[in-house]
Amino acid sequence: MNLIERARRAKHTGGVNWPTTLFLILTPLFGIAGSAWWLASGRFHWATVALFFATWAATAMGITAGYHRLFAHRSYRARRPLEVLLMLAGGAAWEGSALEWCRDHRRHHRYVDTERDPYNIKEGFWWAHVLWLVFDRREPTDVGEVPDLHADRVAVFQDRYYPWIATATSFFLPMGVASLWGDFWGGMFFAAALRISLNHHATFFINSLCHVAGSQPYSDSHSARDNWVAALLTYGEGYHNYHHEFPSDYRNGVRFYQWDPTKWLIWTCGRLGLASGLMRVAPEKVAARRVRMQDKRLAEKLAHAPSSLNEFADQVLVHARAQVQAATERLSALRHQSHALAAGLKGHPAGAAVKAQAAELKARLRQAERELRATVAMWRAMTKGLARMAGA
Repeated sequence: MNLIERARRAKHTGGVNWPTTLFLILTPLFGIAGSAWWLASGRFHWATVALFFATWAATAMGITAGYHRLFAHRSYRARRPLEVLLMLAGGAAWEGSALEWCRDHRRHHRYVDTERDPYNIKEGFWWAHVLWLVFDRREPTDVGEVPDLHADRVAVFQDRYYPWIATATSFFLPMGVASLWGDFWGGMFFAAALRISLNHHATFFINSLCHVAGSQPYSDSHSARDNWVAALLTYGEGYHNYHHEFPSDYRNGVRFYQWDPTKWLIWTCGRLGLASGLMRVAPEKVAARRVRMQDKRLAEKLAHAPSSLNEFADQVLVHARAQVQAATERLSALRHQSHALAAGLKGHPAGAAVKAQAAELKARLRQAERELRATVAMWRAMTKGLARMAGA
């Protein structure tokens, strides 16, 4: 659907949201033109550049660790000081209040790729990226979608006074800080307006780019994809295929080499006592999704291969499947034992024998996880080899 058709439809769905539209147009123009003047006039200051990156990191983390993983998905619990700090930092991104943001994001997960998805990628890249904000559908807010936030006094306060809070944290604060070294204009144009605009479109890429480009290692039942470029720009949010499969996990980049500073921040806050209840999906569940997708893709390739190759594949993979299944079941059983032991000890002092049992069980869990990784790696090697043979 082109822009004219979209505008025509918007007349029947609430029309153009002019305050948001003007903000999305004027802020980048103000930031780009003002920053160009700032550079050309000789007012450039390296401290302002550092402030730009510091405020970008703070507001981005306010969205990723705060709005997204804490408030929208409740993937961990935060003590009140951290919760307030994340709500202020997220508000400085000018992406709406936490209540509004979480309402739209929960709708996205619940109705992904359907007409009720606020940023449905099936309506086009630019609709998912930004036009859904321009053309206001004016869908009524259902308190039942975000009851936890409606019951949170801090979230309700932020929602009620959001424009004032956002203006103070996103504009006045960097302007005031930059004034300490005599660079008020750099704070306004570069560390505030330009930073807001770049932060906007980095976040918007999760709704658009991560639904059209990237890999789908965990599921192809929805359009979400893992995209490392988007992850780089959004402090780890780009591993979107994983996130849609396991939204309750406080991590998005689950692999050790994946760029996800947000999970490191949350983990650090947990160590400092500022966060608790960090939710992690069991590795056997993650492995099962990966194996299922690899199995499905191999079957699609073998469907067009000679019957002799299909027979060979069945013979080769039957043992590998059994090993993966056995490793998964063993790890799952050990995990249940560990949880049962922890539940039995809750509120009761543990003796030396029980502590030794817990330590032994922990060691067996780690060994079982290593065995699962090894069997999954073997499975992947076999499926890749057979896929190459099928494509030859």
